[in-house]
Amino acid sequence: MSKEQYHAGNSLTLRLRKNDEGIMRWAGAQSEIGDSIRFLIEQEIQRNGYKDLSLEIKNKRPILPTSTDIEPYLLAYLYKRNEPVAISEAYEEMREVFNITEDQARITVRDGQEPQWKNNVRWASQQLNIKDFVRKDSKHGYWEISEEGKIYYDKTKNNMTMQKEVAQKPS
Repeated sequence: MSKEQYHAGNSLTLRLRKNDEGIMRWAGAQSEIGDSIRFLIEQEIQRNGYKDLSLEIKNKRPILPTSTDIEPYLLAYLYKRNEPVAISEAYEEMREVFNITEDQARITVRDGQEPQWKNNVRWASQQLNIKDFVRKDSKHGYWEISEEGKIYYDKTKNNMTMQKEVAQKPS
């Protein structure tokens, strides 16, 4: 990401996300929000100098499984169930498989409308659908493994490395 040059008189913008309750409470307790933020930035500069915090932020925030990570586990779950599965049940199974903590569950997509981990599960199901591993005629709100998905799983179930290749299978 390119770094902007800021000059006197420029504005900095911070968009609050729906899950930023702590930040909202803190901001609401400030009588001069601009001065409060300026003070925090000055403190950061005194402690650590002029460094890009984005790498540190990435290292300290909880890491979620990607849709690519989720795909083979979702396929295995659908295979073992071998029936239409309510999407909400699949979400909960994937949350359990990946040990999604409460802190991780509070991370939302950029617009704050949905938990990121659920979005990643949905993208995994979409990729399985593109690869014809999920039935396209399943009832709304349900996912079900297709015959092609069963065949693929049977060929790869003893080899998780091969099974993870489901994420790389060409569409």
